[in-house]
Amino acid sequence: MPDNKSRKLSDLRALLEGFGAACAARRAEADPGSMAGLRVAMAQIIRAVRLRRSEGYREADMRLHEAIMEMAGVPGLMGAWRSVWEAFEKFYQPGFGLDVVDRGTYVFDHEYMVETIKLGDPVAAEEAARNHVEATWVRLSAPPRKPGGGGYGAGPRYLALAVRHMAAHLQYPLRLGEVAAKVAFTSPRHLSRLFRRQHGMGFKDYLQKLRMAKAAELLAGTRLPVGTVARRAGYHDLSLFAQHFARHHGLPPRAWRKEKRADA
Repeated sequence: MPDNKSRKLSDLRALLEGFGAACAARRAEADPGSMAGLRVAMAQIIRAVRLRRSEGYREADMRLHEAIMEMAGVPGLMGAWRSVWEAFEKFYQPGFGLDVVDRGTYVFDHEYMVETIKLGDPVAAEEAARNHVEATWVRLSAPPRKPGGGGYGAGPRYLALAVRHMAAHLQYPLRLGEVAAKVAFTSPRHLSRLFRRQHGMGFKDYLQKLRMAKAAELLAGTRLPVGTVARRAGYHDLSLFAQHFARHHGLPPRAWRKEKRADA
């Protein structure tokens, strides 16, 4: 299990990479040619995942984040980022030893970061980078399951772990059974009961609430296309996203965004 120092290092990494991504997005808007390094690193990540090369993925992952810091062009930023990355590497190392096929879903995180930078949207780029670091922390800091495990996830702490995992992974399919077994270490029925007791709604409704809140945040604060917002919130069916958003917020996504901008 990581200690409090590792948590602080993760927060510092998120701060540095969020700032770097925002600066990189401003540069991409002014100079689209500056994206070359990110495209090369992204291609290396995809290739490593496809070939299931764990070491290749690790190198490509570092290279992409390094390329973002370089692209930011802020004096001293690269040195600070490298210091944090190296200090945190011992914590990350075990996670990079996992089967690379499990990391295939994380390609989306990197692609999304690159897309937000390419679009020249600093707010979206910062959000993408910070969430990526948080998702990595959540995945690698998950407590190991105890042998035998009966009732291990019965307490509020494991409900909190489930909520933290969901908030950091909204862009992926999230199913009650998998979250219960792999994150909260309890039965789906018991986890659903914990959600109702603590939040007044079941797992599915709480997840949709998180997705709609994230979608509203991105629609109001970024220039991301509605389709990209939908994918970031976990929807690959744009019509279903629009239907759920209108039910939750009273207006379809584009109309809601237009109204918020008019109010602003």
